[in-house]
Amino acid sequence: MYNLKSLEVNLPEDIKALITYGDFSKANKLIDIYLSRNIAEILRERLAFERYRLKILERNYTHTFEQAFTEAKEKIRNFSREELEELKDERYADWIYIDGKVMFNDRFLENICKVHPALSDRLIEKDNDKTTDILKQTIDEIIKNGKKRYHIHLKTGIRLKNNLHRAGEIVKVHLPIPKQAEQISNIKILNTSHKPNYISPEEYPQRTVYFEEEVKGEDLFTVEYSYENQIIYQKPDPAKVTAQQPDFFTGEWAPHIVFSPLLVSLAEEIVGDEKNPLKKAKNIYDYITKNVQYSFMRDYAGLVSIAEYAALNLKGDCGVQALLFITLCRIVGIPARWQSGLFTNPESIGCHDWTQFYIEPYGWLFADPSFGGSAFRKGEEDKREFYFGNLDPFRMVANSAFQYDLLPAKSYFRCDPYDNQVGEVEYQDQGLSFADFTSVKEVIEIYEI
Repeated sequence: MYNLKSLEVNLPEDIKALITYGDFSKANKLIDIYLSRNIAEILRERLAFERYRLKILERNYTHTFEQAFTEAKEKIRNFSREELEELKDERYADWIYIDGKVMFNDRFLENICKVHPALSDRLIEKDNDKTTDILKQTIDEIIKNGKKRYHIHLKTGIRLKNNLHRAGEIVKVHLPIPKQAEQISNIKILNTSHKPNYISPEEYPQRTVYFEEEVKGEDLFTVEYSYENQIIYQKPDPAKVTAQQPDFFTGEWAPHIVFSPLLVSLAEEIVGDEKNPLKKAKNIYDYITKNVQYSFMRDYAGLVSIAEYAALNLKGDCGVQALLFITLCRIVGIPARWQSGLFTNPESIGCHDWTQFYIEPYGWLFADPSFGGSAFRKGEEDKREFYFGNLDPFRMVANSAFQYDLLPAKSYFRCDPYDNQVGEVEYQDQGLSFADFTSVKEVIEIYEI
C-alpha cells in the first residue's frame, strides 16, 4: 500500500491557503514547483496525494448555491434561500470553497431529507421506507428470543461507463465478497461473470474476487454469493466485567486512527474518572450517538484525518463515526476494530460501516454509532441501546480491517484507499475513480432460517 502515513505531514502554507480558498489550479501549479525541489520524500508523497485529493473534491462538490437552491425547492415545499444558508451553517448541507465560491456536495439534498428533523412533512414526494419497520420488528424479536439467523443471497459488481470502454486492453477488477466473521458462516461463491484470477482466503481482512479481462465493450463484472448471518443477543453487565483486559487493537494506525491532543482530551472528558471498560465504551457510544450529526461525506480519500474530522466538525457518515468510536476506545485502552460491507434486507441494500470492541468476559461486541444516532434522532431509545453490544442480522461483512491491502495489491491509487465495499478497477496505465463505473447491488433472496 502506498504510504498513507504521509498524510500526517502538513502542507506548505501557500498551498494550504490556496486550497482553503478553493484555487485548486494554482495549488496544483505550486505542487509542481515544490516537487521540482529537493524536499523530503515523505513531503513528496504528501503533495502527490494532495493532487489526487483535489480531484476528488472537484468531483464531489459540483453544486453552486443557485443550483443547490433550485434542486432543493423542487423537493421541499416553500423552501427559501435563507433556509439553505441556515442548513449550511447548521452542518446539514456539506460545502467547500472552489474558486472562492461556495460549492455543495452532490448528496447535500439527500442528506437534508434524511437527517433534518423538521423537513419530512414538507417533502413533495415522501419515500416509502419499509426498512425502519423491518428493523424494529427484527430487533424486538432478537431481544425477546435471544437470537436470529438469516440466509442471504446477493449479486454485486461494477459496470464500466461507456467512455471507459478501452476495447482490447486488460482491465483489473476487485469485487468485495463475504469474509469470515463472528456473525458470518457458510459462505458460498455461487457464480461469477468471468473466471476469477484469484479469490482471497475467507479470513483475509479485505476479501475480494479478482479478475483480469480484456475489455470487450459490454463490461459488467459481477459475483453472486450466499452466506448465513446469525446474531446472538448480548446484554453485557458492567458488574461482570473482569479486572484483566487485553491490550490488542489499542494502538494508533496513522493517518486516521491517531491519538492527537484533541482526541486524547475528548476521550478523557467523555470517560472522566470511570474505570470500568464497558462503561467507558458506553460513554463514548453515548457521546457520538447524541452529539455527532449524520452527514453523507466526500470520498474518504478526500479526508486527511477522519477521526479528528468527526471530533472537530461533529458530523460524519457511518464510517467517520465508526472511526471516531474506534479511536476514542483505543485511547482509553479498550480494544476496538473495524467491520464493513453491506447493509441488506428484503427492501434495501447499500454500503455500511460499523465497529467491534472487546470486553472480557464477553469477547468481541458490536457497536453501530450511526444506526444508534439515527435511533436517537427518532426518539427510539430501546433501538439506540440495542446497537451498543449488538447488530441486526442484515449485514454482509467484506472487511474486518481499515486501511489494508487488497490481494493482489493495486498498482495505482484506490478509489477508497481504506475500505472496499463497491470494488476497485484499474487499467495497466491508470486507476479508475468511482465516477468511472457504476455499482451493481441486487438482493436475490433473504429469508430467516
